[in-house]
Amino acid sequence: MRAAGYALVATAALAATVALAATVGAAVADPLEQYGFGGAAAGQGGAVTATAVGAPAAHHQPAGVALATLPEATVGWSVGWMGLELDGRDAGVEAVHGTSLGLAIPIALGPEVRGGVGLALYLPDQYLARIRLAPITEPRFVLLDNDARIVVEPVAAVAYQDKLALGVGASLLADARSRKIVFDVGVVAGDKVGEAELDVELPPRVAPLIGLWLRPHPRVRAGLTYRGQLSLDLALDILANVEVAGVVTGDALIALRASDYFTPARLTGALAVDLGDRATIAGEVVWSRWSAFPRPPDLDVLVALDITPPLVSTDAPAPDFADTVGVRLGGEVRADLAPGPLAIRAGFGYVPSPVPPQTGLTSYADGDRLELAAGVGLELADARPILTKPIAIDLGLRWQHVAAALTQKDAGAFPGQAFSSGGDLVHATLTTTVRF
Repeated sequence: MRAAGYALVATAALAATVALAATVGAAVADPLEQYGFGGAAAGQGGAVTATAVGAPAAHHQPAGVALATLPEATVGWSVGWMGLELDGRDAGVEAVHGTSLGLAIPIALGPEVRGGVGLALYLPDQYLARIRLAPITEPRFVLLDNDARIVVEPVAAVAYQDKLALGVGASLLADARSRKIVFDVGVVAGDKVGEAELDVELPPRVAPLIGLWLRPHPRVRAGLTYRGQLSLDLALDILANVEVAGVVTGDALIALRASDYFTPARLTGALAVDLGDRATIAGEVVWSRWSAFPRPPDLDVLVALDITPPLVSTDAPAPDFADTVGVRLGGEVRADLAPGPLAIRAGFGYVPSPVPPQTGLTSYADGDRLELAAGVGLELADARPILTKPIAIDLGLRWQHVAAALTQKDAGAFPGQAFSSGGDLVHATLTTTVRF
């Protein structure tokens, strides 16, 4: 009877696990795209595709690493506050904070041709990555609640004079795929026994980065970038062998296919105009392919334990996200001070939500986002003997408001509970750029 009790408990636990995991949803995360790479970019609301040069360009405009006049390295730290709410209460979204590292090395290839290599690296303080699967019936900010992940982006570029540049690179991540996950449990001579074998691999994932930069006029710069789709895909097959003599013998196979850290393909077109020697304004349009947002994870459980049902599968609806077109505006005003050039920056952005009305099974919380940014930068041009090359210090503040929304379910299709959502995000970035 005791062995039968163990089997019953195990079966109940398996059923509960299936019920929980049967409705899990993918999460979205791209911290550098969300908050910017470097204090100068953050202070202009990310509108730097046409103006980024040197180390910060490794993320925002790969072609810009070849436009640097000197090798340079950027080191910074950023921290955020998440004031998102569900039903008037704190949504429990974890704030993002981490260290940014950037590098750009220009290489002379000829009298009028210059090459360059660069690297953008972001290391979150909390962890390198966090895989989070939650029930899709549970209201959550699916685009904002899992932004902490490592970002690695190596790039290379070539520039002709100061008129044209082309850069390519890659954004690197990894998948998680099981080669073997096996658990053996049972009861032998009245004693509970068990053993496990685990073999999981993390193959790399690569998304292309392409950047084109040109200067058609001495006061006009244009930029075009493409970022490929990226995600961390899970493929886990778990085999549990159960042997309780005289009670239950057999196995259960759990197959999970899911995606996390989804980042859509993006195409950005930008234009910057110098208003004299002391001011620049920039604008850009960003198309994001949210329609490729993955379906909720696929979970299949094959049970061969002389119990029914032998096969449990999930059938969650497609997310039906829509492609979006957002806009960013930014600019800076420059002045000469005794220590060195000073830049005052500001930015604005509008990001429409790709999430459709949540009247059915899923409960994705989101809203259109309004962004405001401000920043300041000071370049210490020469402080011999301590500094012999310029060093820049940049601070950027970025505020994002998620529009309030009331979601009500279609009682005829899914009698779920209504919920409200909205809130604010604040992020600060401080960076130092050293030239050699």
